[in-house]
Amino acid sequence: MTAAAVPFPAPGPWRRWLSTAAWCLALGGMAAVLLLHIESVQTARGIQGGFGFLFQPAGFRISESLLGVTPDDPYWMSIAAGLVNTLTVALVAIPLATALGLGLGLLGLSSHPLAARCAALVIAPLRNTPVLLQLFVWYGLLLRLPDLRQAWSPLPSVLLSNRGLALPAVHGWLPYAAAALAALALGWRARRRWGNAAWYGALAAALAAWALLPAMQVDLPVRRGLGLQGGWQPSIEFAALTIGLVVFHAAYIADIVRASVRAVPVGLVEAGQALGLTPRRVLRLVIAPYAARVALPPYANQCLALVKNSTLAIAIGYQELMAVINTVITQTGLALEGIALAVAVYLALALGLGGGLSAWNARHTRHGPGDTHGARLGDRPLSAAAPDARPWRRRLVSAMFAIALAAAGWALLDWAVLRAVWLGDPAACADAAGACWAAVGENLPLLLFGTMAEADRAPALAACAALLAGVALTLGAGRLPARARAALLAALLAAVACALSGWPWGGAAIGPQRWGGLLVTLILAIAALGAAVPLAFALALLRRSGSRAGSLAAAGLIEAARGVPLVTQLLFASFVLPMLLGGGVSKFSMALAALTLHTACLLAEVLRGALQAIPPGQMMAARALGMGPAAAHAYVIWPQARRIAAPAALGVFVGAVKDTSLVSIIGVFDVLGAAKAVVAGTAWRPYHVEVYLAVALLYFAASLVLSLAARRMERVGA
Repeated sequence: MTAAAVPFPAPGPWRRWLSTAAWCLALGGMAAVLLLHIESVQTARGIQGGFGFLFQPAGFRISESLLGVTPDDPYWMSIAAGLVNTLTVALVAIPLATALGLGLGLLGLSSHPLAARCAALVIAPLRNTPVLLQLFVWYGLLLRLPDLRQAWSPLPSVLLSNRGLALPAVHGWLPYAAAALAALALGWRARRRWGNAAWYGALAAALAAWALLPAMQVDLPVRRGLGLQGGWQPSIEFAALTIGLVVFHAAYIADIVRASVRAVPVGLVEAGQALGLTPRRVLRLVIAPYAARVALPPYANQCLALVKNSTLAIAIGYQELMAVINTVITQTGLALEGIALAVAVYLALALGLGGGLSAWNARHTRHGPGDTHGARLGDRPLSAAAPDARPWRRRLVSAMFAIALAAAGWALLDWAVLRAVWLGDPAACADAAGACWAAVGENLPLLLFGTMAEADRAPALAACAALLAGVALTLGAGRLPARARAALLAALLAAVACALSGWPWGGAAIGPQRWGGLLVTLILAIAALGAAVPLAFALALLRRSGSRAGSLAAAGLIEAARGVPLVTQLLFASFVLPMLLGGGVSKFSMALAALTLHTACLLAEVLRGALQAIPPGQMMAARALGMGPAAAHAYVIWPQARRIAAPAALGVFVGAVKDTSLVSIIGVFDVLGAAKAVVAGTAWRPYHVEVYLAVALLYFAASLVLSLAARRMERVGA
């Protein structure tokens, strides 16, 4: 006899719609109240809201753009010119980053240990230092190039100087490109229907169309007086931004390439070898197609990240979209309208690029991934899949890499140690052939404490020491009992509070307005991560909840925060939060709010994936034992999700630590802001590389510690 299930009345559809309507009304009411409050603040300041300003004269010049814009043109044309600059950077940087990342990834997959080590030595510093810091380094290095009279010419009619790059310009190429793209698209569809004859016919039609088009003209750059005339002359800011984005994202693309190749099943490679394919044809016909399908989703994320990181041009003076909108907000005072335009454009770019790559991915994976069982290439050396038939070639390559590593190591040792100047003033470094570490030593108080008063430096140093001890305890004291660890953390936090409040020795309290240097970076990183974890968990649960409106609200917030650049979010916090809160908000608090929300939304997706990996029976078993939803999540679901999400979550934490460097854009005086203040002076300006390398070492050490902790958690599963 089987027991009959006890029927429970399902909630009627009207209840679900009532809940959705209540959520929508509540969210809409909150949004309306906030908008009305912002409009009232703008009206009190004498600012008339709305988007009518777009048709008013901008009054400022776009110094570099493919669109000819003058100060008399309306604001919308200036914003369009900034958008064109953003797209230009993306169109130039994405192919270059892809090519460089592919080369580094294949080098890291090499069976030669030295070749793989070289790739790792290049990738690790690029991944573990902030991209904004790298942009400053590239910008300073390019400014050290010779002037136009002694410009370097690596190719005919190509000039590189401290004014930028001069290249030959081709006029009238757009009709040719449109005809070629149309011929390729039509020929591809015709080939699938009627074979190669249609393909050749489309190419012949394209050539005939080219013959009817007006001839293209090549404009070469020519020196005239003290300047250049003709050609395409991208500025030094454009070059620094492009180089910085290319090398930074190439490091991530290299890891994507390496992981995707290692994910190829060995059975597919062995099948290709059994058919008599050569190693190159196995790579081209078997490994590359499978690895491309695996790599496309994370590669799409890198492309989107590159477009968003182009907003960092605001820090080096290149007028891309966000820099132009920032100027518009400063002139008009319409912060809400300006940020809304930026959010709409970047979300449209993210949806367009992400949607196109997703459609391409769905088209090429509709037949399934193929053989997904058995060993992968990552489980065995790649040389086993494609053995080297010529051992002398392997020895020759090893010797070449050994010589290159020895030469690079000696040059670095000679510059950084043997010929370096460790003490003295700028005059002591003027004639030195090596690094000027005196620029770091002499300005160490400014780097550590910013503009803090002399009396505040000792408490700030004590607070920094307690914070670093707390981080070390959290990451390295795995064998300590939970209660002992919690007690030690509480004691360290109490020490930080005492140092900054002046209690119990009666010192003056040190508020956020007076913080600077290392203290700002540490508190921002720790506070943002501490506040982001519970918020991320709440967002992940809300997105997986049965409430349709709550799930949509959480999804909308998460996708908006992920799709909009962090620079835009920081500017939103800087311009709009004071209007919402009535002023009196410190820049530190605004930066902390933006970093917390951004990190929480990234972490929420990691936690959502971990929660989806937990079988539903775990919750059912917990409820069957009499646990409530809160207790079941606290004692059953959350411990499992934490173990699953720990490696990926620590990756988000590494990104959050590097993102703290962006707060200098809105005037928060962190470590990077202090470094900028050091090199802003004329005395130490020539030694900006040494100053930025010292700051980079700090971020690299923090990122390396978190990365090692993630690997350890991945190995032990805890």
